[in-house]
Amino acid sequence: MPRRVVSAAGVRNLALNLALLFAILAAGLSLAGCGLVGDSGGGGGTRAMTVTPSAAGFGNVTVKTETTQTIKVSNTGTGELKIFSADIAGTGFSLSGLTVPTRLAAGSSMNFNVAFKPMVGGAEKGTVSIKTNAGESPASVSLSGTGVEESIKLKVSETSLSFGNVLVSSSESRDVKITNSGNANVTITGVSVSGSGFNVSGGSNVTLAPNQSETVTVNFNPKSKGSLSGTLTVSSNAPTVKIELGGTGMQGGNHSVGLTWIASTSPTIGYFIYRRAGMTGSFSRLDSSIDPLTSFTDNNVIDGATYFYVVTAVAAGESESQFSEEVSVTVPTS
Repeated sequence: MPRRVVSAAGVRNLALNLALLFAILAAGLSLAGCGLVGDSGGGGGTRAMTVTPSAAGFGNVTVKTETTQTIKVSNTGTGELKIFSADIAGTGFSLSGLTVPTRLAAGSSMNFNVAFKPMVGGAEKGTVSIKTNAGESPASVSLSGTGVEESIKLKVSETSLSFGNVLVSSSESRDVKITNSGNANVTITGVSVSGSGFNVSGGSNVTLAPNQSETVTVNFNPKSKGSLSGTLTVSSNAPTVKIELGGTGMQGGNHSVGLTWIASTSPTIGYFIYRRAGMTGSFSRLDSSIDPLTSFTDNNVIDGATYFYVVTAVAAGESESQFSEEVSVTVPTS
């Protein structure tokens, strides 16, 4: 049987391999793979990364509510980026959307989310630490946010409404803007009025987010002469809001207001006429149907009162133009 010849170089390689194996076993190390991302053949290229933003500020956040921000990790090197771990520290902060260990090819990126949910009021700070093969020190993102106690409240554009003198069986209206001035949702369950001659439209069963508004319209339609009063009430999960209402019913005088205007140059089927009593408030439509004429007589006026009028042109399908310019008329007292 022929003999196997082992060269001197082969003997040296075998001795080195055996020495390395004995060293590993002596140190108590395993030859099986571990949980961290390891090199896959020692590929070349530079390893670099950027994390944006480098700081995440959450500002004021209502206690027991959560807000999130997105963090982006980019491999800006020419070699593979290995992300070994991602840790977050700080009360109220949490991390999601990043499973480690993982790899990023050169030129690629990935996103994850950081959330802030304060359970008590006060300022908090935190840090996200990301350990990779791009350097010995982990990349970090500074976190900050402030927990603020829940505030549920409404504010209104008017603290009281005065309709002045209004002709009996006529109507005047005023708008009231209701705004959520707190930091939590407000659900308006009802908007109502008390008092003879007053009614309201809009606003009920509405949920307002912070800084969101709703407009309601209050009408005064007196059925008799004399001073009348009432109250507008806004009911919600915020403190109840009340607005005092007032107006005077007046009998008509011996005057009327005649209006004329130049016909619209656009195709129209007629016009609507609107009136407002006083300097503020909403315009109310005077005619119940489209008026084909370019003139109108308002017989329901009070002596000494000042009225403002506008006209709109109406096209087919009752599509209205914008208001014309205002004109004002003060009715004589005698």
